[in-house]
Amino acid sequence: MFKKFVKWWYFHIANPVVREGERGGFRWCFRRFWLEISSLSGNFKARFTAAEYPYGYLLAGKTDDNIVGFCETLYSVGMLLTTDQGFVNDINKAIQKYDKRLQKANAPKEDETEERIDLEYVKGVQEFVETPKKERRKRVKAVDKKFKAAARNLQKEE
Repeated sequence: MFKKFVKWWYFHIANPVVREGERGGFRWCFRRFWLEISSLSGNFKARFTAAEYPYGYLLAGKTDDNIVGFCETLYSVGMLLTTDQGFVNDINKAIQKYDKRLQKANAPKEDETEERIDLEYVKGVQEFVETPKKERRKRVKAVDKKFKAAARNLQKEE
């Protein structure tokens, strides 16, 4: 019983209505944590969590035109996905095209020399880690001596 009360508290009292509206055949309600869209006939409902898109974008709009357009588009897509195979095929093609565009944009742009340098660096680190402690200490001391000598030479030149 207590868990039900806590759930009700968070999703109704701690989740106040920020903005709501109704136009055409749709009703929408922006709450603190989500956006609810429904048709007036009751045969369509959708809920989106509070995120940059679509919640933040639609909430930030001055007029309700974008919200109505979004609702109409969602309703049309939802109803046509199960009734028109050509529409489904077109959507699948669009999604595949979008994925290819994303892959091109996120493709690594390193050339072979950078990749080789990175690989040699990782090999060197791995080799250093696998050496015994005494050998590692000797290497660290040798490197420290070289840095100190380089620092002294720089001070002398100035």
